[in-house]
Amino acid sequence: MDLHYWIIFGATVFGVSLIPGPSTLIAFAHGAAHGWGRSISTALGNALASTFQATAASVGLGLLITSSGSLLLVLKYAGAAYLIYVGVQIWRTASHRLPLHANLDRRGDARRKLFLSGFTVAISNPKAIAFFTALFPQFLSLEGNSFAQLGGMVAVVAFTAFSVALFYGCIGAWVRGLELSRKVMSRIHKTTGGLFVASGVGLAFSRNS
Repeated sequence: MDLHYWIIFGATVFGVSLIPGPSTLIAFAHGAAHGWGRSISTALGNALASTFQATAASVGLGLLITSSGSLLLVLKYAGAAYLIYVGVQIWRTASHRLPLHANLDRRGDARRKLFLSGFTVAISNPKAIAFFTALFPQFLSLEGNSFAQLGGMVAVVAFTAFSVALFYGCIGAWVRGLELSRKVMSRIHKTTGGLFVASGVGLAFSRNS
């Protein structure tokens, strides 16, 4: 694949990844709650999930999943339920008037929890596999090594997922640094939680086509 195709592919993945969604919202929430350093764990979880999804698409699992209506429904509703659950938990945190920057230092596995949270939120969207399944063939060149090209695409996806999630985590950390009032931070919590619930409901009622 020529260099300009790689640039177009990278720009496409980056542009889509920048669109606010559950993965960016959880990175923002973690950055606002624990600082940009801790949000690196969230970004790594998001990148690993995106790597799995892109790899699944590149080896043909995407076609299997997207062609199986019942399997896609199960994955979709499971993902929607998890997003709603995360949204409710964030909303409850605001309702209990806990500070957005609650300290996790008391838990030795804090980074693991953030990593798993970032991973689970990202992996809960089965349509990401369908997206990669549709995107990758558009940039494959018959003249080159298909496995090498797909490997490069997966690497680009992983790097982009990490970078964008960390970017949103840094935005959240910046908000944290403003030291806003508890009332304002509570509203940020509720807005973030509401967006998660809306994402889950939207995923549940979305069409599979």
